[in-house]
Amino acid sequence: MNTSTVSDPYVVKRPAFFANTSFLITIMVLYPLTGTLLFTLVDGGTQVSGSLLRPDKSMLPIIRMVQSAGEIFILALPVLFLSALHTGSKHPFSSESLAFLGIGKKVDFQAILLGVCGILLLQPLLLTLTAVQDLYLWPSLGEAGADVLRQRAVMDLFIRNLALVRNFPEFLLVAFVLALTPAFCEELFFRGYIQQNYTRSISSGGAVLLTGFIFAFFHLSAANLLPLALLGCYIGYIYSKTGNLAIPFSLHFINNLAALLLLLFTEDGDAAMGIRFESMVTLPWWWLIVLGSLFLFVKVILRFRGPLPSAEDLL
Repeated sequence: MNTSTVSDPYVVKRPAFFANTSFLITIMVLYPLTGTLLFTLVDGGTQVSGSLLRPDKSMLPIIRMVQSAGEIFILALPVLFLSALHTGSKHPFSSESLAFLGIGKKVDFQAILLGVCGILLLQPLLLTLTAVQDLYLWPSLGEAGADVLRQRAVMDLFIRNLALVRNFPEFLLVAFVLALTPAFCEELFFRGYIQQNYTRSISSGGAVLLTGFIFAFFHLSAANLLPLALLGCYIGYIYSKTGNLAIPFSLHFINNLAALLLLLFTEDGDAAMGIRFESMVTLPWWWLIVLGSLFLFVKVILRFRGPLPSAEDLL
């Protein structure tokens, strides 16, 4: 008898792991391709080459529409239909299909507030990681590190242009495109479907870590990979403890909205902010702030202790 097979509790679930991963890879390949295709169809393909990263003001409505459409049609809708296959429901918006994704439970505002506190307490560490990478890691990698920083600068400029607002109605539109839509679609995809399916084929902790790092890779930013992975793992941990998608969605939305507001009200730009944090990480008092925030962050994490939701609870 093969003892390794007997000792592996997930051997019968291994095909589900590979099926889930294959679906994930397919979506992550299709997502950027579909965005370019949608832009070409809408814009006629006259300005596609290089213009998506340096758009003029006349292109902003098109790019915003494509951004939201890509999230909805490539991330959210396939997951809704697949959840119906998992539950055997006749349509993707049945109570069974939505419950499979963690949708429909009573909103726990106390858990949301506690989770938001965790997001805020995590920020000093994330800012420090970014600054330390900028000070030591990227310069040590020579031209490869310089390429990483150039890529981030281009993407930061693209986001800043996309977030350009001239009035309050336009701010609401930008908040919908950059904060609300990504929060809902990405949480539905990564936590509601991918993480939950990984939980059924590997350990819950492994599913949180794996999905968190995949979430970071999805954003295609080497400079922000580690901070995004930590953020993704934290949100995934909260979902694993609550089984309620409303909570990670709320945390993701508030995090996005805070970043958008900071972007709009920061006149000197991301580069100047980065320089300030690079100087701060050399000061002893800053590390006291980081340690203090981490201590409180751990206390937030411990507040979410308890039994994980069972498959029956999620269904």
